[in-house]
Amino acid sequence: MTAPVFAVVGRVNKGKSSVIATLAEDERVAISRLPGTTREVEAYPVRVDNETLFVLVDTPGFEDAPAALAWLRQTAPSADQRPDRIRAFVAYFKARDEFYEECALLEPILDGAAILYVVDGTKPYRDNYKSEMEILRWTGRPSMALINRIGEGDHTEAWRNALDQYFKVVRDFDAHTASFEERIRLLSTFEALNPAVEAPLRRAVAALRKDRQRRVDEVVRIVTNLLIDVLTFTLETKEGEQSDRRRLEDEFHTRLRDLEAEARRKVERLYHHANVSWQGKELVRPVFGDDLFAERTWSVLGLSPGQVVALYTVSGALTGGMVDAGLGAVAFPTGTVVGSVAGAGAGLWHLGQRFARATSVDGIMGRMRRAFSGETTYRVGPFQHPNFPFIVLDRARLHHDAVRTRAHAKNAVDAQIVGADAPLAVALSSDDRQALHRVFRKIRQRSDDVPIVVRSELEALIRPRIEVNTTSDDAA
Repeated sequence: MTAPVFAVVGRVNKGKSSVIATLAEDERVAISRLPGTTREVEAYPVRVDNETLFVLVDTPGFEDAPAALAWLRQTAPSADQRPDRIRAFVAYFKARDEFYEECALLEPILDGAAILYVVDGTKPYRDNYKSEMEILRWTGRPSMALINRIGEGDHTEAWRNALDQYFKVVRDFDAHTASFEERIRLLSTFEALNPAVEAPLRRAVAALRKDRQRRVDEVVRIVTNLLIDVLTFTLETKEGEQSDRRRLEDEFHTRLRDLEAEARRKVERLYHHANVSWQGKELVRPVFGDDLFAERTWSVLGLSPGQVVALYTVSGALTGGMVDAGLGAVAFPTGTVVGSVAGAGAGLWHLGQRFARATSVDGIMGRMRRAFSGETTYRVGPFQHPNFPFIVLDRARLHHDAVRTRAHAKNAVDAQIVGADAPLAVALSSDDRQALHRVFRKIRQRSDDVPIVVRSELEALIRPRIEVNTTSDDAA
């Protein structure tokens, strides 16, 4: 089945390359605010599982459409002769190296490409655009007009009034903010415009949706692995001075940061955003871009102080309840009460422990050796703070949302990731918080070898947190 081809055409510096970058999810597309960045025709195939679904062709902009149209009209061809007249124009002027841009953009159209005509809706409509639209109409190819937005201003209504006279379909399409569903709707519209590509485009839409779900599945695995890695990570060393203990703690937290950074790179590569970076300005930097152990990170993300205490109180009560059950304490559940109080106390103590601490792990024989050698075995980790995995999960979800919704047209002009700062864990139900807390405890307890069943349990709890945001964005 032949893949449909779309030639993206229009005047220079109106966002053609931005439209292609977003539709193709390709950060290789050359985008610049300077006019005339695209000088040659370049094809960008959109592939899933090594199958080309459709091809987008980036073309130079029209340079002298009025003069080109004047030449075309010299013989006053009838409507059925106009496509042949376009072919004659390209053959004649390509041999003379004239009308280079017009010949270059018309060639893929004459070879069978459909037309995506791009204009900038933030700039006023001018009557001299009629020549471009008339030339495209002469080709007889299926076509759609896209009203893109590059800067400030809104002249959409004037553009729509003009474009409606030349194109069967006119769509608003902001290449810098277009969602996945907007891209899908664009493809679906062409199904009705051109019956010849209906079957391959339906196949393309189905493949893109399947690929979208595959990415979500992979993100769930990446976040699951990240949580297991940070909850089981431990460092140990034998040193003789207190300063060495501090170095061990510093290395421990650095390694946790590195684990998160690598997980983020995997997510960015998954969505073809390998070359983006973080917003650097402190006043606008999203909280998920702050340091993992920054005070603002811990005050904004994760559970609230009250939820941390409640989490430990319930855990303590459950533990005490099991003791009561074992002792047959029915009239007065002493274990439950004591467990609740102890749990609340542990929660309060943990609130102020933003950093993990190294502790001595020497046994009796170790202490005897230390008396002679002066060496102490220090270990740091696994990190026990109950809020830590919730903060890591919040940061992973916010980062994924920012990457997933970022249009590729932004990569060249704004190579930074930004996103919302909304805390997510605080919105979890009490049952969900307890369920996650129990799984996090199981992971810490089996840090040497986390069972597959526990990993699957964590994936099942994480999936709806990832998918709910994906679904809501796609439906927007």
